[in-house]
Amino acid sequence: MSAFMALGISVLPNTSDVTFYSSWYNEGNDYNSVTGVFTCRIPGIYWFSVTIYFQVPGICRIQLNGMGSVIIQAYDGAGTRDTGTTSRVFRLKQGDRVNVGHCFNPNNTISGNTANSFSGVLVKPDE
Repeated sequence: MSAFMALGISVLPNTSDVTFYSSWYNEGNDYNSVTGVFTCRIPGIYWFSVTIYFQVPGICRIQLNGMGSVIIQAYDGAGTRDTGTTSRVFRLKQGDRVNVGHCFNPNNTISGNTANSFSGVLVKPDE
């Protein structure tokens, strides 16, 4: 089995990537709370979900092997705080990496509270 849920968020130095530093649950230890990267150990279909609390309008992406995919965006029209949530299903091979990154101006847009979360679960292993 492979599943994780991590809370809290911080921007990784010299990047636009983030890490969710508090591993609340990490079955299989496939999520690294230091790097913010989930590494696939069991090939199959996975579901990922991300929620980010933005202080001002912001954008981040769920990335597969460093390439941005699904956008997490928050914009309420008034330019104030808002929460963005998205999810994505991937078919992963062993060694594939999933993380949250390519955030727009992350140091000024993302609040580091525990309202932020990143989670993933193996839905169906390859046969």
